[in-house]
Amino acid sequence: MVQVLTAQDYRSMPWKNGQGVTLEVARSHGEGLDDFDWRVSIADVKAAGPFSHFLNRQRIIGVLEGNGMTLLVDDQSPVTLQQKEFFAFKGESNVHAELVKGAIRDFNLIYNPAKYSARLQWVNSASGSSWISDAAQILIFSTAPSMSLDVNSQPFVLKHFETLLVRNNIQPLQFSTQQSAGQDFCIIELFIK
Repeated sequence: MVQVLTAQDYRSMPWKNGQGVTLEVARSHGEGLDDFDWRVSIADVKAAGPFSHFLNRQRIIGVLEGNGMTLLVDDQSPVTLQQKEFFAFKGESNVHAELVKGAIRDFNLIYNPAKYSARLQWVNSASGSSWISDAAQILIFSTAPSMSLDVNSQPFVLKHFETLLVRNNIQPLQFSTQQSAGQDFCIIELFIK
C-alpha cells in the first residue's frame, strides 16, 4: 500500500510533558502517546527544556529548520545538531535541549527496538537517485517545493512537507527520483525484527 500524506493528514498532539505540541506525520497504530510501535513527527521547539520520556523506545531526532540545538543526554557529552543532522538515543534517557539561536523545528522518529530496526537518511542532491528497499515501512518526507519519484515505476509527486508512506509485504521495491534542483528529502526505513 502506497499513500501520500499531506498536512491535512497530520495530527496535532500535545507533548507528554505538556510543554509544546507535536505534528504527528504517521504512526504504526493506536491513538495515545505510548500506543505505537513507530511514530514520525515534527515539533516546533521555542524554548530550552526537557524532552518527554518514551519507555522502551528508541529515538532519532534532527533539526529540520532553524539554527540548531544542543542536546544534553544523561551523562554524555553535549551534542550540537545543525540542520539535517540527527542523533539517536533511548526514549527513557534524561534529555534537555538548549537552542543555539532561537526557535527550531525538529524531525523525530520514535520506534520500538524490540520489534523494529530503523535506518534514517537525509538526501540533498540535484541529481536523480535510485535505491531498493525491502523494509516493512518506508517513509519519504520531502522538504523540496515539488519532488517526483517512482515506486516500482508508479509515479508520485510530493509537495513541500508531504510524505510518501509505503507499507511493504517484504518484497524488494525499486525507488527512483528524477533530476531536480534543490531535491531535499528524508528516507526512513523500518525493518521488522
